[in-house]
Amino acid sequence: MIISTHLGINELNKLKELIITKKLKETNTTNSYELLRIKHDSINLICYKSGKTVYENNPQTVEIIRHILVTDSEYDYELGSDEAGKGESFGPLVTVCVALRPEQITELRLIGVKDSKQLSPREIVRISEEIKKRRIVFRKIILQPEVYNSKIKELKKENKNLNELLAWTHAKVIQNTLDILNYDSAKVVIDKFDVEKTYKRLSKLDKNKIKIIQKSKGESEIPVAVASILAKSFFEEEVSGMCRRYGIDFRKINPAEIPKDIIEKVYKTHFKNISKLLEEK
Repeated sequence: MIISTHLGINELNKLKELIITKKLKETNTTNSYELLRIKHDSINLICYKSGKTVYENNPQTVEIIRHILVTDSEYDYELGSDEAGKGESFGPLVTVCVALRPEQITELRLIGVKDSKQLSPREIVRISEEIKKRRIVFRKIILQPEVYNSKIKELKKENKNLNELLAWTHAKVIQNTLDILNYDSAKVVIDKFDVEKTYKRLSKLDKNKIKIIQKSKGESEIPVAVASILAKSFFEEEVSGMCRRYGIDFRKINPAEIPKDIIEKVYKTHFKNISKLLEEK
């Protein structure tokens, strides 16, 4: 099996040092995008100029990659949170927070964890199953459509929007995760969407022990990437269950064909096309 990960500048330098110290054999690159290729005994990997590195999942090659990916961290745990289902009109909103020890970050990179937007649906399924097999600390919140719709209606009455709900789910799942940890220091990374609302929701956290980072493209951080992969996995599981329950493939059907009495149970009704359907019916 071929796995890929992304190496930063320091990690690329580590790889180059290993090539020299272990006298690894390089082969010629095949295109202008490749930085180097190693083919030495069973060690087989290709490193691209972008930092993307693909390698065979065998003991010798994995050991080389593990040596490069060793993570140094000043924190006992690094947490990341992300959500899935926000952009889909059907199904729930799922928010997940994970807490990783430094050594777990390395192990998860070894199985191919990275920004879920760079992963195929098949890879997301494979990696999410691998994550669930490990003793990874995480907590999730799943707002089924009926609950989600009710909360959105309440927020609209207060002249608030979806970002308020997102801030609440992220803060809640982060707090739930921190509550089960034993730590002296932790870093929390959130994929940035509304800095002010999120900080307000997280204001009760102990800032002497916890560093909060709201970051654009947060999935570049492994804890956020893991949270994203799990959130997408749980979202798909919930949608599949919903499809079985109603005997309808909500991923493919035109919402206009859905009976009115179940629309609020399976769709997020603030989406314009869905709210329009309710008005028409």
